[in-house]
Amino acid sequence: MTHSYSNTCDEILIVRYLDGDLEAGEKERMETHIEACRQCRRQVVALRAFSQDLRLRVHHATDSVDFVALEKQVLNKALRQYRSRGGFPRFIASLKYILPATVTAGVLLFFVYSNFVARPAPVPVPSAIINSFTGSMSSVMIFETPETRQTILWYNEDTDVKSEQNAV
Repeated sequence: MTHSYSNTCDEILIVRYLDGDLEAGEKERMETHIEACRQCRRQVVALRAFSQDLRLRVHHATDSVDFVALEKQVLNKALRQYRSRGGFPRFIASLKYILPATVTAGVLLFFVYSNFVARPAPVPVPSAIINSFTGSMSSVMIFETPETRQTILWYNEDTDVKSEQNAV
């Protein structure tokens, strides 16, 4: 970057000169101008003094600060803010795990209860009537149940007036 320096003073160029941001040619021209210009020389001296004073104050201030304790305070405050932001939104976000787990557990409990716990005792149903007798005073049936493999005799004494009359 090339600038033609006139005899006018430029504060931006002075700041760039002090920061070391000027190219070699620009730096030479600025140094020549500062030597010739009393106002710019005063400004350079004032800015250097201010910069040095600021560095000293920052250095003294940082020497008196316990950065480990400061770091702990900052982290604790950040954690408290992070935790306090939880609440209801965090609860809603946790439902994406809790809700499917609850539904799965409910379906599993329903399946176990309906298939193993709440099953009624089987009622023996006859698989076949083996024989049946009907007489004038009673009826007898013999049948077998499939699950228990028992033979059951059923006897019913029924006095029926019609069957007595037919027998005579």
